[in-house]
Amino acid sequence: SVGQRGNRTRRAARIALTEREVEVLRLVAREQTNPSIAQALGISPKTVERHVTHIYEKIGVSSRAGAAIHALENGLM
Repeated sequence: SVGQRGNRTRRAARIALTEREVEVLRLVAREQTNPSIAQALGISPKTVERHVTHIYEKIGVSSRAGAAIHALENGLM
């Protein structure tokens, strides 16, 4: 139906983020690039890319803007 969330979104919302994913999400929400996040956390840019992909899947978004909104709405900032 129009305006209702799909099963994937509801399922994704129930999946908890790891501590590292929360760290990455906070930096994404602060408009940091993957290379700068990697440098700040001492991990590779490819690892950051994997974290970002998993975060998007878990919270049911498809963009950095959507991830930032999720972080703000859920008190992660």
